Amino acid sequence: MMVIFEKNRSSFNLFRRMILWAFVFTLGMSMNFKVEASTIEQQRREARVQATYLTHLVNFTTWSEEHLPDTGESPTILVLGQEKNGFVASLEYLISQSKVEVGGKPVEFEHIESRDQKLIRSKLRKGYQVVFVMRKSVFRPEEIRDLCPSAVVFGFGRQFVTKRSGDVAFVSERNRVKLVLHDQYFRRTSPKLSSKIANLKSVVEIVGKPKN
Repeated sequence: MMVIFEKNRSSFNLFRRMILWAFVFTLGMSMNFKVEASTIEQQRREARVQATYLTHLVNFTTWSEEHLPDTGESPTILVLGQEKNGFVASLEYLISQSKVEVGGKPVEFEHIESRDQKLIRSKLRKGYQVVFVMRKSVFRPEEIRDLCPSAVVFGFGRQFVTKRSGDVAFVSERNRVKLVLHDQYFRRTSPKLSSKIANLKSVVEIVGKPKN
């Protein structure tokens, strides 16, 4: 147990250092941005930070046995929709290079750009551990959760969590990437996020039930 505790504490300290790095990185980026960088370059850098946050959140999430893939299959992160800022490429690279695991198994990656709703629904019913909804995707978090109850549902913008019941949203404020988390992500049995993440108050905002 001590070994596990030390490993988790080490991982959390690494995550905190990563948060600090992301803050310094985006701050430095914003200071030079007006002179040197284009909006596209800033968006790509933000996308890399977002992908890094996602992989760390996966490592601090636990799934019950019923929400894990069958024997011989791999846990998978699914990205729904098209994007052009490099988020998908950054996420795929991090998954291939870092130790991202669910239930002790390495995570795989899948990206569906198609808008074919029948195809996507069929895919979701097979089960994923994370579903990331890009901005132009037509799927709502509630629908994804009904089809795929094993998934943590990620997206963009505060309203993705506050009004649409998503689990996690990336928000850019003052040239920083912040995380808006629904408290259901901490309270439910599975998938459940470690309460340690709530201590990262500089970049984490926790909200409750959606506002009408």
